[in-house]
Amino acid sequence: MLAATHRRGAGAGGPVPGEWLGRPFGVAVRARRLELGLTQERLAAQAGMSQGALSRLEHGRGVPTLPLLERLAAALSSNLLISLSPHGAVHVVFKAPPR
Repeated sequence: MLAATHRRGAGAGGPVPGEWLGRPFGVAVRARRLELGLTQERLAAQAGMSQGALSRLEHGRGVPTLPLLERLAAALSSNLLISLSPHGAVHVVFKAPPR
């Protein structure tokens, strides 16, 4: 199981909608991709996206759509869990399904 956590900032007006998900999501995607021994090119092809778009997501620059979340979870052979805390923490986990 791989997880990434981030605390949402409260700067000038707070983050752009969806921005709070970018960093922890990207960290979790990259960690799971490396755990599976996949290149960005291979994962991008399996998820139906470009390598450049995957790179942007892994670096926290981009907001994934629900269909993309589903495709990435499938391509990473994982369940995707996203938890939002009332205290501002965002927790993203890619977890291999039980056998």
